[in-house]
Amino acid sequence: METTLLTKYRIFKLIFESNVNDYGSMWTYKHIQGEKNHEFDSEKDALEWVQENPEIMIRCREFVIIPVYHLAVS
Repeated sequence: METTLLTKYRIFKLIFESNVNDYGSMWTYKHIQGEKNHEFDSEKDALEWVQENPEIMIRCREFVIIPVYHLAVS
């Protein structure tokens, strides 16, 4: 059995959340609402998708592109 590590990239919007009760705040990653979870083969592909879809990205002006790793067994 052979295993390989696949790397894909996903786009998440950054949300600054503050909790008034404990005076804490943090940045969290959220999925882009109304969009399926796109996976890209490279960071460049993800950035090109962002440029081609400004109407979607206006809702989340602050975003990150994060590598997601998949362990594939064949």
